Amino acid sequence: MGLALVANTMMAAPRYSAGQLSHWLGISATGVEANHIFKKNMPAYTKAGGGGEATLLYEIQKGRFFFNIGLGAGYMQTASAIDAYSDEFLRIDYTGDQVLYRYVYSDYEETQTQLRVVAPVHFGYHFGDWFYIGLGAAFRSKPLMNSFDVKTRMLTEGQYDYLIQPIRNAPDYGYWQEADYTGKGVVNSATHEMAVQLELGARVPIAKKVQMRVGAFLGYDLPLISYKQPKDILVNYAAVDTNPFTQSMENLAQNIQFNSMLDANVTHNNLQRIRVGVKLTFIFNVTNTAMPCMCLID
Repeated sequence: MGLALVANTMMAAPRYSAGQLSHWLGISATGVEANHIFKKNMPAYTKAGGGGEATLLYEIQKGRFFFNIGLGAGYMQTASAIDAYSDEFLRIDYTGDQVLYRYVYSDYEETQTQLRVVAPVHFGYHFGDWFYIGLGAAFRSKPLMNSFDVKTRMLTEGQYDYLIQPIRNAPDYGYWQEADYTGKGVVNSATHEMAVQLELGARVPIAKKVQMRVGAFLGYDLPLISYKQPKDILVNYAAVDTNPFTQSMENLAQNIQFNSMLDANVTHNNLQRIRVGVKLTFIFNVTNTAMPCMCLID
């Protein structure tokens, strides 16, 4: 509503500028680097991600002020990691002894991929002949595509009460050596988002009715609907054979199931994201200019 009020003010209040109202159509493209914001008490941390958006837009200009709305699509790939993670369970080994059985992970990394519909609203001011400043907001729909891929290294070990050190690298006893594991699936927790963005850049005339703007921006994304705290664990072993007489490393690799960090209770929160990037916009003047009157004079 505030952005719409600004647009109406630009059109209705000549005190801001004596310039003529003009109409423009255009296209914008962005390239971004994006990072999740995890809470400090969570084991996950963010790694560099990236993506981009392409948007068709309609713009009005009056003097030095401009206002535009658009519709497009955004593709984003982000990454999260955990340096060290483990799960442990009380079990009975094949000799009947009680053991604390651990799955020990290292280099745990997850890549999340999203595709969203984007509807931005943007207003700004041209200062001088070449520069501009802009402030905008964008609605981002719930993802049309929202997948994740996990890769990690993992080994298993057994901790016995009568031993100081855990047993490792003993496949004959059910303690598998370190190996690579992978998984993939769908992120279930993502919702609609609202983003705010500050932009600075240069305006470059291309032709009489064509302009280009190139700028750098800083954006902040936050969910419109609070995430529901999930009960999922990060790694699900429900389908893994844990019978000490029949278990195997092959069975573990085939049946282990990974959930997304963004869905699991080990790292979950109302996820927010910081984006920085560059934006390129081309706009074309489509203002209808009144034809001069060719009246007959007596």
